[in-house]
Amino acid sequence: MPPAAQPRTLTFEELTVWRTKLPDVKFAVLPPGNTRPNPLIANDMLFVSVFSPGAVCALERDTGCLIWRRELGKFSGASVYFHERELLAHSAHTLYSLNSDSGEIRWSFCPYGPDGEWIYSSPTIYQGNLYIGDRKGFLHCLDSNSGETIWCKRTNSEENDVNSTPVVVSGLVIVPTNAKIVVAYEAITGEEAWEQKVDGPSIFGPLLHKGFLVVVAVESLYLLDPTSGKMRQHFQWKGDSIAFAESTGRDVVVALRGVWPPKDSSEIAFLNESGIHRTVSLAGHCIDFRYFPDKGLLYASHFQGVDLLSSDAAEVLCKLTTPGRDGDTALVDVQGDRIYALTGDGAVQALRHPDGAF
Repeated sequence: MPPAAQPRTLTFEELTVWRTKLPDVKFAVLPPGNTRPNPLIANDMLFVSVFSPGAVCALERDTGCLIWRRELGKFSGASVYFHERELLAHSAHTLYSLNSDSGEIRWSFCPYGPDGEWIYSSPTIYQGNLYIGDRKGFLHCLDSNSGETIWCKRTNSEENDVNSTPVVVSGLVIVPTNAKIVVAYEAITGEEAWEQKVDGPSIFGPLLHKGFLVVVAVESLYLLDPTSGKMRQHFQWKGDSIAFAESTGRDVVVALRGVWPPKDSSEIAFLNESGIHRTVSLAGHCIDFRYFPDKGLLYASHFQGVDLLSSDAAEVLCKLTTPGRDGDTALVDVQGDRIYALTGDGAVQALRHPDGAF
């Protein structure tokens, strides 16, 4: 049997359409707690969240020209959220609604004052309501136009963090918490609908997959019925932990954190409601994924760059490398024949998408 063909390797420099070095960046990339990209494509613009010092930047998508920059304090979140020309970003203690055209602050929400770190959760909007958790264990429902509180619920008695990103399914807003529970509320009224125990704290996701709610709880992954909270499937990796997960529509792809100090590769598992049906070893560590159905590819960001994988065979088709870069590569966004990437040194790049002849 002939040896397997090696994946094609290209550098960012070979594929660069434009490159913009953002101003005043110490370190740009925060490891993500959900699958939202950074930078984010919205119409003819790109929006970038810079971790340190905290800032949001807007660039022209076609040219990379910097349009505006808004400082947010010492640290910012791993991504921004765009909804009907409203741009939502957060620092360690404050959620900001920004005018996407100008960067002007429309309103801000700071539940406990500017001292300390209170917001690790990311916002979600549903029917004009905005949902976000805090590190005292509360889930807040705000008016997305004004920032005024509509309702606020304590999710657990221990005041453990709500660091995950709320999702809304069938009129329910659902959040996993660090108190080893998942809680669902009526999205409009805030009335509790169900609660489900899990075996560990949850800071990532959750995801939606084939009608299931995918909950990551350190060493475990659960498939829950989002309308009732009932457990439909449970996967566990004792002695390891889950670093990231993404849905391809057919499978849930799980990146395991592995041992410390990290090896030169990471274990990736492909699973569905029937069980784990494939595991592969992928070069690199601190791997995050995004799936783009129109390309049929997984884009795996890590310290060494971005890998393009087939979503069915989990085969690395092409490696895009960032030699000499300082730190991680954030989750990319893809549109047409362009890949938009942010590296830890604060460089935003539009890359030519490699053709299909990998």
